[in-house]
Amino acid sequence: MNRTYRAALAATVLSLAATGASAEICRWKDANGRTQYSDTPPAGVVCEGQIKKPRPSSGAAAPAAQPSAGSKNYQELDMEFRKRRTEKEEAEKKAQLQKEAAEQKKAACDEARARVAGLQSGGRVAKYDANGQLQYLGDDDIKKSLADAQRAASEACK
Repeated sequence: MNRTYRAALAATVLSLAATGASAEICRWKDANGRTQYSDTPPAGVVCEGQIKKPRPSSGAAAPAAQPSAGSKNYQELDMEFRKRRTEKEEAEKKAQLQKEAAEQKKAACDEARARVAGLQSGGRVAKYDANGQLQYLGDDDIKKSLADAQRAASEACK
């Protein structure tokens, strides 16, 4: 089959299906007295009434339901939203401050441990005196500095 023939056949089938879909519905009573609905009643039965199918929506939205007396108005909802947002921002700020404090504490601990490791390495240790001159420490001064550094490290790493 060629393409044109297939397209024409498809258009015909769709148009026939659309005409059947727009049929009205007939209401009738069967032999038992029950109400039945169909697009065509059986032979010899008269339609008591025809029901038209509802038109498809034209896209217009139904009016919004009015809030009940117990529901909150938009001002109360907005106030609650703002309160939740403020609480969330405060919690985030607090968490950020705690994170920064933990990072600072870790950095201080690492620095104190590095100082202890440097003093324990056994190399020559020097510091600047009040005049800005480089002064090398003796063994007793190194032991005292090591004890001070270990105390500072234990305080910083709690």
